[in-house]
This record gives sequence, C-alpha cells and structure tokens, in this order.
Amino acid sequence: MKADLELKLIHDGEQWVASSNNGTITASGRSLDDLDEQLKQALVATGRLSPGSRINVLMKFDFDSIPTWYRQYHSHYFNRAVTFEL
Repeated sequence: MKADLELKLIHDGEQWVASSNNGTITASGRSLDDLDEQLKQALVATGRLSPGSRINVLMKFDFDSIPTWYRQYHSHYFNRAVTFEL
C-alpha cells in the first residue's frame, strides 16, 4: 500500500495519539478504533478531502516515546497502515 499520508503514532499512557509532523492533523483515542474515528473526523475537518474520498494512512510508531532502557527489548514496536473511506 502506498501511503497518501504519514503520521507519527504514540501512546501517552492513556490514549493513542496520531499526528502529522507539522501539527496540522492530530487525533487521539483510548482504543485504536476510537483513534481511527477521530482521525477520520480530523481529515474531513482539514477541508482538503471531500466526503467519499479514500485515503491510505501510514501511522509509524514514534520509537523515541519508549524509554531508552526499554528499547533493547523492543527493537520495533509496530506501524499501522489503514485505508479510510471518508
């Protein structure tokens, strides 16, 4: 899948947070399903996508959000590739 949009993904201890590098798109949710719904709303709110649009989103886990001492046990956390129909 070729990504139309790439976001940074973290877990802040309470919820998942996905955001663009420039901060124009940010969404969060307690579950990944909640995150996806909030992200759909955030994408529509930008005004750059019309309802019915299809977009491929790659959420790359921000490895820097894991404590340094813990990284030796998790050399890779996970990334998510999701296709949304708005």
